[in-house]
Amino acid sequence: MNKNLKKIFGAAMGMTMAFSMTFTFASFAEEASTEAEASVVLPESGDEAFTIGVSQRATDAAYSIAVLQQNIDYAKENFPNLEFIETDGQGDAARQSQNVEDLIADGVDLILISPLTSDGLTDAVQAALDAGIPVVSLDRNVECEVTAFIGADNKSMGVMAADKLAEMMGGKGNIIQCCGTSGASATIDRQSGFEEELEKYPDMKIVDSQDCDYSTADAAAYIEDMLQKYGEGEIQAIYCHNDPMAEGVCETLKAAGRDQEGILVCGMDGEDAAFKLVDDGEMAFSIIYPTNAPEGIETAYAILTGADYESELHPVPTIVDASNVAEYLGTGLQ
Repeated sequence: MNKNLKKIFGAAMGMTMAFSMTFTFASFAEEASTEAEASVVLPESGDEAFTIGVSQRATDAAYSIAVLQQNIDYAKENFPNLEFIETDGQGDAARQSQNVEDLIADGVDLILISPLTSDGLTDAVQAALDAGIPVVSLDRNVECEVTAFIGADNKSMGVMAADKLAEMMGGKGNIIQCCGTSGASATIDRQSGFEEELEKYPDMKIVDSQDCDYSTADAAAYIEDMLQKYGEGEIQAIYCHNDPMAEGVCETLKAAGRDQEGILVCGMDGEDAAFKLVDDGEMAFSIIYPTNAPEGIETAYAILTGADYESELHPVPTIVDASNVAEYLGTGLQ
């Protein structure tokens, strides 16, 4: 990218460009939409090559892999003039920060990032912006103003989970909460949205809550302890910030012989394994968190080629429960 173009990007960062746009989602297309329905008119793939640095937070869960891989796969089919340098933070904010610094040193034209934590990646992202490199953040955000952010409203997902559980529980009962990674924007929002919405239901309360790092094993170990603490009939629901934790909780309930108590287990993200558990009656519901593809790479391409783009997009999540799970079996994250 030439210096003049980078200067244009630097001056344009943080500006919201109003226009009408319509995106086609790579998965769950019939359900997903954006708060502002509009469409980006992208230039055809040209001869000028651009290099995009990909900063992945980890590759240990279906959703974290899909967020960036679906965008990359779409680019390979539609934008052959894009090249990628891929990095893996391996679940460590310091490692991911170093990856971003390496991408800056490599002189990439744009960075596509899914940050592990908000505060842990802010300095590195700001350094990229200061170097004139646009940053598109997917799924999770940082504490500085990026060029564009694309992700569902995690707080609204917490609200949706609280209201759905209230409906299924008759507005009464005790809940255990399995939180995600401490400090991650998704964790903060999924927790605050849920807890704030529960204030509408005075007979529902969270009796225990713990960070389980979005880990199946950590959630299973935590719930194993909780089943020792709370006897039969004392727990009515377990709210998990992602599906892998919910899947671990279901296995733990079954292993402890507590799976017939009617404890409602719910998760988020939309894994196919979770849909199967919903279909089998072992999970109450999952909430699909859109993978932000191809919106992420389309936005990145618009930035690189000087087209108009939306600086913030919020794909809409979908609840999958017994009433509609048949429509989604086989379509979820693998």
